[in-house]
Amino acid sequence: MPESPRRIAFQGEPGAYGEEALRALHGAGVEAVPCLTFRAVFEAVAEGRVHGGVVPVESSLGGPVAETVDLLLEHDVPVTGELSLRIRHCLLAPPGLSLDDVQQALSHPQALAQCAGYLRRRGITPLPETNTAIAARKVAEEKPPHTAAIASRMSAGLYGLAVLEEGVEDSPDNYTRFVSLGPAPERTWTRRKTALAFTVENGPGALYRVMSAFSSRGLNVARLESRPQRRAWEYVWCLDVDGALEDPRVREAVAAAQAACVTLRVLGSYGVV
Repeated sequence: MPESPRRIAFQGEPGAYGEEALRALHGAGVEAVPCLTFRAVFEAVAEGRVHGGVVPVESSLGGPVAETVDLLLEHDVPVTGELSLRIRHCLLAPPGLSLDDVQQALSHPQALAQCAGYLRRRGITPLPETNTAIAARKVAEEKPPHTAAIASRMSAGLYGLAVLEEGVEDSPDNYTRFVSLGPAPERTWTRRKTALAFTVENGPGALYRVMSAFSSRGLNVARLESRPQRRAWEYVWCLDVDGALEDPRVREAVAAAQAACVTLRVLGSYGVV
């Protein structure tokens, strides 16, 4: 009997960019499992109802996806891979609706923000929806008058919509960084990274001592951001460093950083596409 395909969760509906990233990371043969929220993706992975998950953590234009970062800190689910996906938005409409007839566009708020200049020039009113693919499905099923959706070309094929215009994002440098959760995708990686979360005492030089653990060993810190904790004005720092924990320099740097921290947790040591 053939084995069942691996089940990988993502947030949104079929045709969402999360599904596109999922298939780029795990391959076309997996079963994509849509979830209503990012939290539902994490819970499905943590409870073993799926083999893994894929979630966005950062947009090149919009910055970190704060909800996902907070869920990474909340759940004991390892990061096991990373992909930067080029986001190419399309203006989609039911067949028969012309570009000149479009007066409003449904999409996720971040997608609308990434297309704000285009929408303004066209005189199209942005209408927020919870997900780009949900917007496409709604336009296809309900056909609200003079309304299009901003979503992926994959969504057009799934929901029977016409592509009125492709590449409607304002910047061609529009990427979203996705990470895999749970078991690592079976694929070839171009490089390795290690992600950490840590807290330090609130005092002079506390953060410097952590950062110097990496710089003194010639390691590049690719990302550093802070997230608020439950107590006011206290923060947890999230750091990505180039290199795997198998590298002795990275292991030594993490040990040295840990000595300078109140708490330190490895979120994952993983491959990057």
